[in-house]
Amino acid sequence: MRQNSDGSVVLLKGKIPIAILTESDIVSILGEQIDLEAKAYDFATTSVITANENRPIEFAFNFLSEHNIRRVVLVNNENQFTGIVRQEDLFDYLEEDVYKVDLKISHIIKPHQEIITITEDASLYEALSLIQSHQIGSLIIMGKKTFTGILTEKDILKLTYLEVNMYEKIKNHMSKPVISVDKERLVTDVIELMKKEKIRRILVTDAEKKLVTILTNRDILKHIKGNYSRILQIKIKHAQEIMDFLPEAIIEIFVSDDQQIIHWMNKKAKELFGENLIDKELTTVFSSQNWQEIYTHFQTSSTIVNKRVHINKQNFEISGTLSKNLNNRYIKLIFKDVTEHVATKKKLQLEIDKQIEKRLENEYLLMQQSKLATMGEMIGHIAHQWRQPLAQLGGIFMNLDAAYEFNELSPEYLKKKMKSGNELIKYMSYTIDDFRHFFEPNRTKKSFELAQYIQSAINIIQASLTYYRIDLKVITPTKPIYIIGYPSEFAQVILNLLDNAKDILLERKIQNPTIIIETAIVGDVVTVSVKDNGRGIDEKMIDKLFDIYFTTKTKTGGSGLGLYMSKLIIESKDMGKIKVHNGTNGAIFTIQMQQT
Repeated sequence: MRQNSDGSVVLLKGKIPIAILTESDIVSILGEQIDLEAKAYDFATTSVITANENRPIEFAFNFLSEHNIRRVVLVNNENQFTGIVRQEDLFDYLEEDVYKVDLKISHIIKPHQEIITITEDASLYEALSLIQSHQIGSLIIMGKKTFTGILTEKDILKLTYLEVNMYEKIKNHMSKPVISVDKERLVTDVIELMKKEKIRRILVTDAEKKLVTILTNRDILKHIKGNYSRILQIKIKHAQEIMDFLPEAIIEIFVSDDQQIIHWMNKKAKELFGENLIDKELTTVFSSQNWQEIYTHFQTSSTIVNKRVHINKQNFEISGTLSKNLNNRYIKLIFKDVTEHVATKKKLQLEIDKQIEKRLENEYLLMQQSKLATMGEMIGHIAHQWRQPLAQLGGIFMNLDAAYEFNELSPEYLKKKMKSGNELIKYMSYTIDDFRHFFEPNRTKKSFELAQYIQSAINIIQASLTYYRIDLKVITPTKPIYIIGYPSEFAQVILNLLDNAKDILLERKIQNPTIIIETAIVGDVVTVSVKDNGRGIDEKMIDKLFDIYFTTKTKTGGSGLGLYMSKLIIESKDMGKIKVHNGTNGAIFTIQMQQT
């Protein structure tokens, strides 16, 4: 316990956690004068409570609050020990708006709370007995007129380890000076102070410096629990309001064991399918056969991409995800209207059969189809790009709400917050423009700087890579490199290669996943390599990798167009050559081009 400074030790059987020994257990053992050479497992009174390490932060927050515990033991999918999350660790991840910028200590402390104290001339053994009998984690040490120090379970653990005589006076071993704050201090300030001083409790005083209570991080988290749920609800509402502006129809479905009910629809969905469908079965929108195919797909996969359905004489491509919120399951579906696309495709196919000379136009149509095949992933990229500004918008609205509630909403404050909100909305609008411009094709060749359009592809996928904790490294010469070609299509090829690398790293659950983009010049030949550490490609498949409709991702809805179109763009449009081979740790895709 002294080495890890955690206040606990997890006991393992092999790699499986079976019990946890805390400072409180040690205090009880000392109070009962039990031999410290006894087996630790026999005195581990705290049952071990575990959670999977891949759970989201909000799950850990609710888990600790509901079980009224200070720490939760993390395990992997094989139930093997991987670490511990403590209450104080969560403060590094919770957004400031969760505990409100203007919230004071006096708003959350209990009035007339009993405080256990002891005089500084008492013995350590008396303090130990008092801590044990009252089942508390610390004692306030009182001098003649005021408090002079504090003694915690951790202090007793340290003194025992150092073999200090327990009948010595407390004043010789107590922690001092004791850290205290006024009850009118802001909670945000106290949290920062606790993190800075690496403490989990602090004394609260009134205006006359008289002791009011001891505030712990557990007290703060208990208060946050109710406020946190409210914050999440507000953020969900804001997210739904923003989705009302999207041109695609979006439907959210609540999934239970025996029903799948429409939970929410954006404006476009209501325009297409009807206004009064909330709490209705999905068969009010789909045919029973179409919905059964989609729902069956979600039994084995959490995503669906570009499922073609026919609804009310219109054709749609449906992409979506299955998500879990604690004990609830939700399916979100995005409907892209491709009615005109389907009709156009039929007409063009007849023309293709008759006119071989229009081969380039046919390839362009395949490119458009490839772009449509990635729209589901693009929505995911947009979601990651918007995650932080949405959270910040939620914080602005919470600040305005709090200011209004406490009569502090001045015109200047409102104007400042409105300005901040408008800047965030402007940023989100620019993000949409970036995605829209990314798919605009170039019909004529031109000279372009390589690094600029590599970065353009990175900008699209960076948020997704960050979300999945994939490390992206870019190695490029300091001197600008220019080539002749189609810059937007080139950027799309880089994006395809990055997306493929990301998918294989996630599918194979690679530890410390990494992607490297390296640009090099040998003579007048420029090479751009995209490498990953995903353990490579099966040699039996590597020669077919660029074939049309060939995919290794059939279970996750791969179309087999991405790499085919990448080869078509690079080679058929005379920009260079694209190849693939296995390196030491994974696949290496290499594009070779001529420098201008």
